[in-house]
Amino acid sequence: MNTPIQALDTSFRGLLRVALPMSLGALVQFIVVFTDNYFVSRISGEAMSAVSYCGLIYVTLAMIGYGLGNASQIIIARRKGEGNDREVASTAANALWLSLITAAIQFVLLAVAVPAILPSVIASDTIRTHMEEFIPWRAAGYFFYTPLTLLLSFWSGIAVTRAMAYTTLITAVVNIGLDYLLVFGHYGAPEMGVAGAALATTIAEACALLYLVIYTVTHPASRPFALFSAFRAMIWKHTAAIVKLGGPIILQLVLSLFIWLVFYNFVEKLGETSTQSAFIVRNMYMLAWVSVMGVSTTTKTYVSGLIAEGRQGDLVPTIRKLILMNLTGIGLLTHGLILYPEFIAGLFTENAETIQLTVRSAWVVFPAVLVFGCTSILLGTVEGSGNTMAGFVIELITTLFYLAAAYFFAIERRDPVYIVWTADYVYFVLIGVLSLLYLRNGKWKSTEV
Repeated sequence: MNTPIQALDTSFRGLLRVALPMSLGALVQFIVVFTDNYFVSRISGEAMSAVSYCGLIYVTLAMIGYGLGNASQIIIARRKGEGNDREVASTAANALWLSLITAAIQFVLLAVAVPAILPSVIASDTIRTHMEEFIPWRAAGYFFYTPLTLLLSFWSGIAVTRAMAYTTLITAVVNIGLDYLLVFGHYGAPEMGVAGAALATTIAEACALLYLVIYTVTHPASRPFALFSAFRAMIWKHTAAIVKLGGPIILQLVLSLFIWLVFYNFVEKLGETSTQSAFIVRNMYMLAWVSVMGVSTTTKTYVSGLIAEGRQGDLVPTIRKLILMNLTGIGLLTHGLILYPEFIAGLFTENAETIQLTVRSAWVVFPAVLVFGCTSILLGTVEGSGNTMAGFVIELITTLFYLAAAYFFAIERRDPVYIVWTADYVYFVLIGVLSLLYLRNGKWKSTEV
């Protein structure tokens, strides 16, 4: 039985109703990373660098699940736009099956493969030791985070996104509380140091998943789809469709975060002060991602949904509104990069040189993230249309130029870290140029999924 098709609301209010909860979902990642780094920075600068490295590796591998979630979301949005509830449920159920398989793969990669290669890629013995303490506890988080991500894709695909706000709040509150208890051993809790930060985040993700399962079972909006009845069987055609569509997204997302790992490996060659400064900037940088991830995910839902509804004439005006929303969100969230970067840097370190490098880097980064506010929506439009391979090709070409620029500044010229950050302009501008080249002929408006 199919429910009547409810047309997507493309007003600013309608877009915000979808984007804000999604942005709150991205905010949880910022809160988790910021909180972990803040507490472990009280141990030492090396501990903060170690947790930051691990966080990057974790999120990079998490993009496997996030990419499958993006694919599931695009397909669900398309099927919902067609009024096909049965296909919505089957797609979501198969996404959940995939999440369990994916979590096991992610766990093995982080818990087993990464420690084996650390001695060859991390020069500092202290940083490497802290990473080895952090990784085993953090790797277990995939068994909660990946199913959480795939289940959220169902809600974002049907454009009912309030659950993201609730899971964000739960994750943030539990993580902050447990970081305080477990890192330093307050109120009789064991003093676990960096391992405590990892365990705190893993428990927070488990609490969020438990809540979302209960929410999904009991919420009226999920009942027409009979989601958990569909979970009884794993239907190959739906699994294949998610993997086919999600494969290029996964490659693109892993690639986009892998270059951060390479970037920090380049920066590490400039010294510990530059490395700590770069990780502090990353903490501020992630605030921009709160808006970018939320609005770009909304872009994929709307582009896919509007095509399904046959509303191609609404696509361009909607994309313009999304770009304006993204720029506004980035400006509100990251104004500290321009107005008070010294204060933010001081939260993590008292070293005057590190603070000064951070301030100068912030001045470079702020205009770059505004550029990305525009180009990320263009790339989201490419992927939302269903041509995820084009999105991957754009990311691949852009990455090659970005890494070449970062290598030139950091390794060949050994410029200060704030000069190395200018490579971001190469990355963000090129994403926009290549996305526009793909979108200019208009064929993307009729892509089938």
